[in-house]
Amino acid sequence: MAFWWVNHKQTYRQETDGGYIWSPKANANGARNGSYENLTRCQRGDGVFSYANGRISQIGLVETAAITATKPPEFGTAGENWSQEGWLVRVNWQPLRQALVPKTYFELLQPLLPERHSPINTSTGRGNQGVYLAGLSETLGQLLLKLIENHADAAVRVHLLVLAEEGDYTASLLDDMRRLREVPSNTERDALTKARLGQGLFRHRVAELEPACRVTGLERQEFLVASHIKPWRSCDNSERLSGSNGLLLSPHVDKLFDRHWISFDASGALIWQHEVAGAALRCWGIQGANLIRPFGRGQERFMAAHREALRR
Repeated sequence: MAFWWVNHKQTYRQETDGGYIWSPKANANGARNGSYENLTRCQRGDGVFSYANGRISQIGLVETAAITATKPPEFGTAGENWSQEGWLVRVNWQPLRQALVPKTYFELLQPLLPERHSPINTSTGRGNQGVYLAGLSETLGQLLLKLIENHADAAVRVHLLVLAEEGDYTASLLDDMRRLREVPSNTERDALTKARLGQGLFRHRVAELEPACRVTGLERQEFLVASHIKPWRSCDNSERLSGSNGLLLSPHVDKLFDRHWISFDASGALIWQHEVAGAALRCWGIQGANLIRPFGRGQERFMAAHREALRR
């Protein structure tokens, strides 16, 4: 996964409305242009920042690799000197609730700008219109995401999470976003988006560490609950989505774990203090953990605090 910055003041509306970016294959004099050729390096799941009129107003996810395509007719008189043959990359754009003005954060961004083909002038912070599509370092890309996150609505947060993820889950979220765009109601779309964020990404990360319920041994994940070790309300954003902050548990076990009636020691053994919890476990035929294995370092950090809150 890579991060890109597109300067498209002349064609901003056409490209964001149309769901793509396009450039000619060469300069007007036929010379190669590295910022045009960057379109051929875009891959599905890459992140793109849309810059026009001094603002980043949209972020996008690349949906398809570049194809050869003629200049879009909706460009009209824009780029009259551009050749007709170019590169086209499909992008799933999402408008920001509040645009980001990079010049406002220039002191933060300046040291991370590329030495060659920078999207903004490294001295003034103004847009460099000689560069169409610029490649960004992961550090700069993640910094821009952080600056955007404070003003992101639910749909944009899906993009932010995808850009923080790699692998099969990225493709899964891209497919989800296409389906979400087909939902007519904004209220329903936001609800579905938040449900996808709150359950999907966290569950995916927990399952990488915890493939089964430690107490019952059940491996059918569709029957298991992704339970936070440190409560959601007490977490910062990174903790809420950390796989180390969760267990996959059978629903009746999760009920006790979530309310601190039961916990696990560092070796993975099931523990409880109050007889109410013991009575419930006996009623269910549970004498201890079915799968006993130590927690990883990150998991134990959360689990140690969970044990401290065990009901007595």
